[in-house]
Amino acid sequence: MLTMMVVDDEMYALKGITQGIDWSDLPISTILEAENVAQAKKQLLEQQVDLVISDIEMPGANGIELLRQIRELTPNTLVVFLTGHARFEYAQEALHYGCFDYVLKPVDHDVLKDIIRRAVEEIERRKEQQNFENTLEEYRLQWTNQLPILVERFWQDVLIRKIPTSANRLSRELELYNIPLEKDGRALPVLLSIERWEVELDARDESIMEYALRKAATEIILGENSGTILQDRNDLNLVLLYGDSMDRKVLKARCVQYVKACNDYFHCRVSCYMGEAVGIGELSEALERLTQMERANVSQPQTVIDSTQNFEASPGTNGPTLPAFTEWTIMLDSGNIEELVKSIEDTLMRFEEESSSRETLELFYFGFVHLLFQAANRKGISMYDMVSAQEVQDGQHARTPALMQGWATKLLLKVGQTFVDRQRDASAVISKIQLYIQDNLHKELSRDDIANSVYRNPAYLSRLFRKETGLSLSDYIVQVKIEKVKVQLKETNDKISNIAEGLGYLHFSYFAKLFKKVTGVTPQEYRKKHQTML
Repeated sequence: MLTMMVVDDEMYALKGITQGIDWSDLPISTILEAENVAQAKKQLLEQQVDLVISDIEMPGANGIELLRQIRELTPNTLVVFLTGHARFEYAQEALHYGCFDYVLKPVDHDVLKDIIRRAVEEIERRKEQQNFENTLEEYRLQWTNQLPILVERFWQDVLIRKIPTSANRLSRELELYNIPLEKDGRALPVLLSIERWEVELDARDESIMEYALRKAATEIILGENSGTILQDRNDLNLVLLYGDSMDRKVLKARCVQYVKACNDYFHCRVSCYMGEAVGIGELSEALERLTQMERANVSQPQTVIDSTQNFEASPGTNGPTLPAFTEWTIMLDSGNIEELVKSIEDTLMRFEEESSSRETLELFYFGFVHLLFQAANRKGISMYDMVSAQEVQDGQHARTPALMQGWATKLLLKVGQTFVDRQRDASAVISKIQLYIQDNLHKELSRDDIANSVYRNPAYLSRLFRKETGLSLSDYIVQVKIEKVKVQLKETNDKISNIAEGLGYLHFSYFAKLFKKVTGVTPQEYRKKHQTML
């Protein structure tokens, strides 16, 4: 409910408004009275006043002076002026200071009440807008507080190739998370290998101590340099230095200092494996190389190993030569099923020639199953929607490379075909959505309307559209509408307001602001510039 104040030095005029008009059908709970500006100011200081009806001509300070004070004290209060003289300078000054409206005396009660009704609607609209902005600011603050976690998730997704490394997609993601890298930027990974705790820890305490080790890496290894510390989806602790400007000798010295600090302060033996600066799309392979170095290092604990220098694996550590599952992951994600089938055939043929052990086949089995489950997870598909649990388990009974090849190929073809079908279905749905939007640009389209047109769940459809196009539905609709407006502005002389209404924009001021936000110029400026060029 709202509070209204009426200010007039004429008592009869004052009472005529406060008592002579029925305000009961408006959301006004309190009506205050003031006979001059001083009384009005006192009440403004004592309580919140949403709306003021004031005479302009009063002895001493007049209504214009009251409006100035209201703008200083309570800038959201709306003011309606009453005046006995139709003087232009009064109206001009009143509008300059932002009065809502003004009425000539003697006041027509119906006219005044209609103005107050509009003022009430404006107050409620502003309050709703303010509530929205407050909510937005609250979520913006939450977003800022959550940004380090979101950045970590971004890099985790990059490392498992869940995020396509196309230039446009990368640019959007890097900008979204405020990561100071360009789409073709480079990052240098350092693998932090926790070899042993010198004290006994349970799982919870170990997680806490690993967090402490990552914080220490931020201070010692990263220091003032731009980058991040994260734990990937396989629980590997990793330093990512943005760019490739840090001198490797300096980096190595910092890693040595970090290894010593972990031993002295955290009772933990750690080694650091320094990679090379690579493009964002190559980080997954770079990390795989570092983990291979880690696996091969059994004789040099608590050390720093630079991948650019020769590193010999310890004698006696040459186990079975397993396939590069990271490369197979790339093939599967890219849809290169035939190439992957050939690679599996070559690998298992080599196993046959080398008379590989049962243990080698088991390692292959678990690695391949892990690859398929990860790929399914990235696509948002349950593995068991593509193959049965029994089909997955059958691989454990494949006792020869030939049987393992048959099992792996069968599963791969099923999974690959499902991925292709899902992608084809998604592309068809997106095309239908885009066509529906093009055919209904004159309407105010909602997400539910669009979802109903293709018989899909609105929330699912919204996620699918953003994933496939990189745009939200609302952003895409705005983009298409603005492009159509630009064509009409260049090629026709239709009134701009008519063009806007033809595309569902009934409030011209909103349309004009939106157009300038998207294009950087007003519709009038755009038409003038492009029609002049023709």
